[in-house]
Amino acid sequence: MPYIMNTRFLDIDGQVFWVNGKHSGIYSHMAKQMISQVNAMLTYHSKVILIRFDLRLYAYTVDNSVITKFNRILFKWLKRKYGLKRIGFMWCRELEKAKQQHYHYALMLDGHKVRHPHDILIKVKQIWNEQLQGSEFTPKRCYYNLKRDDYNSIARAIWRISYLAKTRGKGYKPSQTKNYGTSRIKPKSG
Repeated sequence: MPYIMNTRFLDIDGQVFWVNGKHSGIYSHMAKQMISQVNAMLTYHSKVILIRFDLRLYAYTVDNSVITKFNRILFKWLKRKYGLKRIGFMWCRELEKAKQQHYHYALMLDGHKVRHPHDILIKVKQIWNEQLQGSEFTPKRCYYNLKRDDYNSIARAIWRISYLAKTRGKGYKPSQTKNYGTSRIKPKSG
């Protein structure tokens, strides 16, 4: 059983970050894995843009293959358009009052090559709405410009993504289906 914490902060490698877990609690392992991907991206890029959006489906699916397909299409486009070498991401699957699941998603890119999410959000909407049978929602203040060694810029983004690790809405799925996924970027050595 995953470890649930009703906490307002997490200590990650000696740094304390405020997290959005006071009301429903968060899955600490999930939050830590997401934060580790933020930190890993910042070992490669002194600037990282983190973009938040939601993906809703019109019909329930038992697995997350729709996210795999979405990533494949979006990442191919991002690499071609911006010449990116790595793409960081995190998503969580939730099912609450609706009969179908939705996904909260955060995308991390080299902030030297991408400075604003406008074109990316248009592409996200186009892929999800036209090719994958769902609707995309972009929340207010949907992106963060993180700077390596700038705790405040990183902490604001971590507060936002920690919402993805909240316990509410998780677990309504077949046992072999994951509640979340992240990129697997290893920190740059040296």
